[in-house]
Order: sequence, then structure tokens, then C-alpha cells
Amino acid sequence: MASNLNLQQQNKYLEAQVKTASPIQLVCMLYDGAIKFANFALAGIKEKNIEKKTVNIVKTEKIINELRISLNFEKGGEISTNLDKLYDFMYTYLIDANANEDVAKLEHVIRILSMLRESWYAIANKQTAAPQSQQAPLETVKKPPQLQPANAPKANERLDLAC
Repeated sequence: MASNLNLQQQNKYLEAQVKTASPIQLVCMLYDGAIKFANFALAGIKEKNIEKKTVNIVKTEKIINELRISLNFEKGGEISTNLDKLYDFMYTYLIDANANEDVAKLEHVIRILSMLRESWYAIANKQTAAPQSQQAPLETVKKPPQLQPANAPKANERLDLAC
């Protein structure tokens, strides 16, 4: 009973965060969720827990799909086009990782998500630092700890998408 109450409190807190978040903060939250679930799926593969792997890969796929359908090609231009290609690439890799329990492909997706996440957090924090006219100031977006795998690329490391 206590854990059910705790879960309800967590859900209310998350709902409040989502309702008050800026669009950029929402994108950051989606990346956080995708990375979290991809890491759970990775643990599922390593533990040979098919249900854990499958449930969490599907959650990651759904988040990537949400990120993809939220792209604004009119305003985003080439950046939106490139993100669309990356999302398609990651979605395909997630399908392969799920079907073949491919750790390398899942880790590759986590690395891409982690790099994109860092970029969005930088944008959110830069926007927070810049003066905004007729808007309430955003709170600084803080990164949740330990969402990246130990082998995630460094900020200045280039990502090779070819496999």
C-alpha cells in the first residue's frame, strides 16, 4: 500500500513537471526517459530477461516516435531533416536490438540519445541565461545524474553512425 501511494505521488509530481515545462524542457524530459528505458532494456538483455528488454525497448521506441512527430520542418529546416533521419536510424536499430538481443546496437542508440540530450540541455540552459521578453524566466534545467552508460562519448568526441 505504501509503495502504491509513493507511485501516485511520483506520478502527480511528474504530471506537474510536464504541465509547467517549456517545450525545450519537455524535449529534455523525453530524452531522459528514452535513455533511462534504453538502459533498462540493455540490462534486460544482459540479464536474459526478455520481458524487461522488450517492454523497455518499446517504451524507447514510443519516445523516439514522439520526438519525431514533434519535429517542425518549416522552422527547423535542415536540422529537423537530420533529426528525422537520426530518429529513423535509432528506431531501426531498436527493432534490430529487440529482435536479435543486439547489445551493440542498443548501446549505439544510447550514445546517440546521450549526445542529442546534451545538446538540448545546452540549448535549454543557454535560453535560461538569455533575457526573455514577456516570458517568465525558465528555471535552469538540471541534468539528472547517471543516465548515460559508462562508455558514453565525451562532449568533444565525434559519433560514427556507420555500422
